[in-house]
Amino acid sequence: MRNLTFIVMLAIACVACTKTTKTENTNTEETSIAEVTTSNTEEVYSTADEMPEFPGGMGELMTYLGSNIQYPSKAKENHWEGSTVCQFVIEKDGSISNAEIIQSSGFQLLDIEAMRVILNMPNWTSGKQNGDSVRVKFALPITFKLQ
Repeated sequence: MRNLTFIVMLAIACVACTKTTKTENTNTEETSIAEVTTSNTEEVYSTADEMPEFPGGMGELMTYLGSNIQYPSKAKENHWEGSTVCQFVIEKDGSISNAEIIQSSGFQLLDIEAMRVILNMPNWTSGKQNGDSVRVKFALPITFKLQ
């Protein structure tokens, strides 16, 4: 059942998030990492006429994740399992930006590994709105399950 959950979660991996725009925040204590790390103030779409796509499609995304996730040894030793949901923006050039964890697995090592894999993804095909490349936000759940 847990393996099925992993497959289902990956099948719906590209869940569009709420449409957002960058806002100016003068209170640095409340500024999120995503706001601090981006210098791009263009609108971020939750959906687009043509959605961004991982090179080769969803099947290749699952293959990439399966091949690149390295279960942390301490997590294996302690039988830590869980799901991490990462959110990121596919930029106009297909690169990944503003990656952040929006739901922790409860284990920092698993969250760090999920973020590492997200940040090392190859460029995607960018999303398009009215024929123009646009920034699109995605959420990707990554489930860590010991066999």
